[in-house]
Amino acid sequence: MRREIFHGSTVEECINKACSELNIRKSDIKYEILEEKNSFFKKKARIAVEFEDKSNEKSVDGTVCVIDGKIIVTDPKEKGSFAKIIIPQNIFVTIDGVQAFGKKEINSSMNIKVKFDEVEKPTRKLNISITPDNLEVYVDINYINKNEFKLKDSPESNEILLEAEILKQEKPPFYTENELKNELNKNKIVYGILEENIKRCVSGRDIDRMLVAKGIEVENDENDSIEFKVNMNGNLKFKENENGNIDFKSIGFVDAIDKGTVIAIKHDGREGKNGKDVYGKEIKKKSGKRISIACDENCKIEANKVIALKSGKASFKGNRFFIVDIHEVNSNVDLKTGNIKFVGAVNIRGSVLEGMSVESGNDIIVNGNVEGAIIKAKGNVTIGKNAILSQVYSGGEDVEVLSKIEILDDLKNNINELVEAVYQIKKYNTKNKFSSDGEIIKILIESKFKNITKLCKSYISLVNDANNKFEKLFIEKLIGIAPLRIRNVNELRIISESAEEEVKNLKSILSIPSDIDIPYIQECKIESSGNIYITGKGEYISNITSNDSIEFINKNAVTRGGQLRAKNQIKCGVVGSIGGVITRISVDINGHIYAEIAYPNTIFAVGNKEVTIDNPSKNIHVYVDQKDDLIVDKLLL
Repeated sequence: MRREIFHGSTVEECINKACSELNIRKSDIKYEILEEKNSFFKKKARIAVEFEDKSNEKSVDGTVCVIDGKIIVTDPKEKGSFAKIIIPQNIFVTIDGVQAFGKKEINSSMNIKVKFDEVEKPTRKLNISITPDNLEVYVDINYINKNEFKLKDSPESNEILLEAEILKQEKPPFYTENELKNELNKNKIVYGILEENIKRCVSGRDIDRMLVAKGIEVENDENDSIEFKVNMNGNLKFKENENGNIDFKSIGFVDAIDKGTVIAIKHDGREGKNGKDVYGKEIKKKSGKRISIACDENCKIEANKVIALKSGKASFKGNRFFIVDIHEVNSNVDLKTGNIKFVGAVNIRGSVLEGMSVESGNDIIVNGNVEGAIIKAKGNVTIGKNAILSQVYSGGEDVEVLSKIEILDDLKNNINELVEAVYQIKKYNTKNKFSSDGEIIKILIESKFKNITKLCKSYISLVNDANNKFEKLFIEKLIGIAPLRIRNVNELRIISESAEEEVKNLKSILSIPSDIDIPYIQECKIESSGNIYITGKGEYISNITSNDSIEFINKNAVTRGGQLRAKNQIKCGVVGSIGGVITRISVDINGHIYAEIAYPNTIFAVGNKEVTIDNPSKNIHVYVDQKDDLIVDKLLL
């Protein structure tokens, strides 16, 4: 035993010091009061404490082991650490009724119970999957044994990992070849059974996606194709280098070909064959697209080869080959050359200068600029450099015809809506507020249907023929006070039906659409019966109209100011400017507009619906959805 003296102001203070220093509970302390003074001026106390000296005893860590599947725990001595168990996910352990996870300290007084995840009986699973085209069948097989587990014995240690070991195992029966074939048959899989792979599935091992049946894939007929042996405007493609950059100069210019030149070769598509799926059903091949080619009197077809019979320019439209004359201009078109008008193709090596015009019954190619000039072609137009303060038309008379079709189509639709509105007003006009149908029509045209007057005047201005039947109808029925002369609203139906019939007639005389290719456009009027491709820097304050699509090939091309209108699609680069210049982009009701970037004051219109961009945006897609709502997909810049 050891004896130690503790001092303090009071006995209680001495006891507290002893408990703290010796790590003894107050109820267990044995002490003797040696001194205790409690005067007015001074307080003093001294006690002697006797205790057993354990400073020489060593601390011993607790241990744990597993013997015959049982956990045996030994507690630590002195300041030794408690034993620990590490619990894996596949073993369920509770300590004193609470589930334990991970690493846990334990002692001998704890109630530790162990359970294992065991299945009631051995099972086997077979999954049959068939590809969407019904050409391949795969099986997956999984065997699940019934295992009885116990804890794996572990030597005594301060920390052990609990591990399970199999005490007893019962396996399910393995699938046989007949069983697999029966299962396939139940699923009506009767064709293309792979016997060798079926045998591999009955080894008793788990099988992961084994192909057990394979049909015959259909081989569709190949389409006929045409291999062009010479460059023909309209059949050229922009070339890309290995980095995907477009060489805008690669479109080149058409040169004359000599008599006897092979223009093109038609290749007949290879015949395909029918297939068969795993259900034994025959898969019919798709017939290939067959091409029937023809040519004019200036070329011939021999053994699927198109051969030129005269020198000139080769052209291909509507599966028909032509050889047309070429008018070559090896200088600028200016006062020296005079204006050019030619029935064939025109190839200008220089530029077309201010005040000059070029007209062609076929294609027009200008190697240089078009400056303050007029270009009209029935075929395609290709300009090598810039078009400034000019007018460029492709498609010849088709451009005017298309304008007539557009005006008459819009007018027909507006008149049909006007007629319906008149009927609705008459239905509820119980107090006879209006004296005649003409009075109702005039009020509606002046208020809700103002566009009818604009369309009538646009058509009259375009046709410029006082004897045109529509000009007479518009003046007599729709413009100014003329509607007051209408006695019955059905008189409008005559105009609508006439417009519809005229649209059919105009569409029947349209030729094959012609395209325009220009790198840069500034303050121009551009119209095409086909597509318009802007291959360079873009456009500035121009009016551009296409009966098909307008596409800026360069994603960084600028569309700044002016109006762009296309029937089907417009693809732009950067639209508008930071300064907010007004730029209008419009397509028909079923069309789509795309832009890389758009700045405020850019107007996007689809049909009669439009939206103005208020904030700089990117990745823009504008269209009308199936619910007739204008959709503007975009991200803020």
